Amino acid sequence: MLSENKYYIQSRFLDNKTPPHIITLGILAGISAMNMSIFLPSLPSMAREFNVDYSVMQIFVSGYFVALAFFQLLIGPVSDRIGRKPTMLIAFLIFTFSTVLCEITTNFYVFLFFRILQASVAAGFVIGRAIVRDIVPMEHAASMIGYVTMSMTIMPMLGPAIGGLIEEHFHWQITLRFMYFLGMIALLLIWFDQSETIKEKQVSLFAQVKGYSNLFSNKQFWFYALILGFTTACYFCFLTGAPIISDIYFKISPSTQGYFFAIPGIGFLLGNYLTGRFTIRFGTKKMMIWGCFIALIGPLMQFCTLSLFNLGALGLFGPMFFVGLGQGLTLPNAAAGIVSVNPKLAGTASGLGSTIQISIGGLLAFLTGYFLSISNSPLQLVIIFFVCLVLSLIFTFFIRIHD
Repeated sequence: MLSENKYYIQSRFLDNKTPPHIITLGILAGISAMNMSIFLPSLPSMAREFNVDYSVMQIFVSGYFVALAFFQLLIGPVSDRIGRKPTMLIAFLIFTFSTVLCEITTNFYVFLFFRILQASVAAGFVIGRAIVRDIVPMEHAASMIGYVTMSMTIMPMLGPAIGGLIEEHFHWQITLRFMYFLGMIALLLIWFDQSETIKEKQVSLFAQVKGYSNLFSNKQFWFYALILGFTTACYFCFLTGAPIISDIYFKISPSTQGYFFAIPGIGFLLGNYLTGRFTIRFGTKKMMIWGCFIALIGPLMQFCTLSLFNLGALGLFGPMFFVGLGQGLTLPNAAAGIVSVNPKLAGTASGLGSTIQISIGGLLAFLTGYFLSISNSPLQLVIIFFVCLVLSLIFTFFIRIHD
């Protein structure tokens, strides 16, 4: 705990001459995550307002995931080259500006373009991971990422509930105003609290290309990236499929959807707390394996509750607590593994790993939207959850075998 304690002593909130405070890292990552979830209860009404089919509106989700993958691929190397702080500032400026323009426009395709630009907010978790690895070693990084992710979980967990209430009582465009208000807060925190943490910047394009080559040839990097990808894909498929199933199959209101969406968030919050508390004692690999097994409880229970018992929406959403709990154990440890493969390329590894992660999640989210446009049965969604989590477990065992 020495390195971690030393970090806490050195970091002073709103002192931009010390490393960013853990609260700041949590808020920046939280805004990044909330931007994916707060609009979910409003998707059906957005589709109606822009006069497009719901299947077209799914681009709002799947296209955003693709954009996240692109921005993460770009953000990591840029932060290795010019520094963590300027990259974070530029990214959040783009996010805030794009959010304002999303509200102003009345054209669906212009709206979609600026929604895609909003994905620059990915800097919150991409650079956040790299900053943690800049200042602490791997086991401590997993623990600290767990705490950061735990704090950020509160915001995406509240996101659908906030979005649902805004949708029912005001208008979904008010949600955009709320998000660019958070963007302004983020910019102030970056400016006043974040110092530069990178010790040795990449100064040449050749060095960055070589860094990519080193990462691509590293088996451990790929195993960690695939674990991140399939574990995250389960959640992305949930974000894509649950709103339409809730609206058409279960016929529940947007605000009620928001409360149900908080269930996996509560599990994820607990899982991240346990990661922060116990990873240093048990190690990243054991925590990931336990996380995968716990997450699999979710779809197994969903098969039972939806096939054998008439529990309605609770039969789908309730077992997501275990999925969230398992992901809270798996994701921070896999993220720490990604940035520890080559600490000198922490930003590049974080960005490339996140790109692979979001690409897998986005592709499977797109397929989920396609399958549910044919049939709205929740069991299709459960099958996708199960397959994703089994694949994540398989690659976790590969890490232990090749260690």
